[in-house]
Amino acid sequence: MAADSRQSKSSSQSPDTSDPSASGKTYDTFNYPASAENINSLNANSNNARGQPTNAGLTDGLKSIKLGDFKEVHKKPCTREGFLAGIAAGFGIGGIRAILGAPIFTACSWAVGAFTFGSFVMHEYCQQQRRIEKAGIQRINAALDEKKIEIEKKREEKRKARRKAKEEADR
Repeated sequence: MAADSRQSKSSSQSPDTSDPSASGKTYDTFNYPASAENINSLNANSNNARGQPTNAGLTDGLKSIKLGDFKEVHKKPCTREGFLAGIAAGFGIGGIRAILGAPIFTACSWAVGAFTFGSFVMHEYCQQQRRIEKAGIQRINAALDEKKIEIEKKREEKRKARRKAKEEADR
């Protein structure tokens, strides 16, 4: 019978195993070997001919900034939480200063300062929580690896015992 034409060709093919995130398991992302492009990027700040580091200046840094970076800033980890906390802090502090009778320019200055400080603090807090969570996942993965090795040793011992028993029974 003919194949179903409604199925896309990509769904009939095997999934791409070159991307650790394709499996959906966090465990795989920690134990996945670095790809060739990532290995080369480790030495990106060195002159490969001489092996000496190059001096990157302010202009080199500014050249690396693209408009797309600003269009996708909300996709970076912890920036959403940081911006929301900064907006709340700026609105709260600036509003309170305005209500208490401070000049508008002063209240706005306080609001901008509170936004900046609140965003920075919340972003750093979120990053710290992510580091703690990642360390915990790595500990769990290490324990899982040890457990897998232990289970494999037990299986191997059982296999050897069964083989030995079978050989004795065959004699």
